[in-house]
Amino acid sequence: MHRSAARECRRAGTRLFAAALALLSFLPTTGARAEPSPPATRHRVDISAKPWNAVGQVNTMAYSRCTGALIAPRLAVTAAHCLFNRANGRFLAPGSVHFVLGYDRGRYTFQTTASAIRMDPAQDGTRSLAAAPRDWALLELADPAPESIEPLGLADALPPAESLLTAGGFGRDRAYALTVADDCRALAGGGNALIVARCSIVQGYSGGPLIDDAGRLAGISVAIGKTEAGEVLFGVPVSAWRGRLER
Repeated sequence: MHRSAARECRRAGTRLFAAALALLSFLPTTGARAEPSPPATRHRVDISAKPWNAVGQVNTMAYSRCTGALIAPRLAVTAAHCLFNRANGRFLAPGSVHFVLGYDRGRYTFQTTASAIRMDPAQDGTRSLAAAPRDWALLELADPAPESIEPLGLADALPPAESLLTAGGFGRDRAYALTVADDCRALAGGGNALIVARCSIVQGYSGGPLIDDAGRLAGISVAIGKTEAGEVLFGVPVSAWRGRLER
């Protein structure tokens, strides 16, 4: 990309990033409701095919429903705010967090609970832009995923501006099936702490994967915003929790 074009891209991304702050919202959903079908930019995928067979629902005893991604046979990643019980101001116990792979209209291929949860030590359940880079949680699974399901590979770096990303999740408008938005474009403006992308997703996509154009996990979706130029998502990059993969 030409230098002047790259500078303008960064400026545009920064403007979008700043404009979206006032409209920041987080993405869990609290149960399946009858909603209109998702727009054409989001569509269903084959949950049995790679990489989508490694994307699962995260269901909790607090009746929240989010999305997660398998990154090792006994490890999944999701958004930390999905595990926070706002009714009592505490994070849920691992055993009350369920991870379900292959979910489609009530059927699934694998289900287990978390045996332990790793989060940023500073994570306290706060929902704000400043706290968004800490909005990740690693679920240690009580049972290993089937060998037939290959965990997602991890990207080495943040996606460059204007690169293509695909967001996946169990959105509230079609919570019984995995849908994806495969036309997301990364923007400048999030620095090294957040992924910012022009993309249209909905509640339920929290913790869902952001897949780069090489098929690797670049990060997870945690929040959305709206600007005059359209909708944007905010994601936590792999770099935020890569150092916590080994205990």
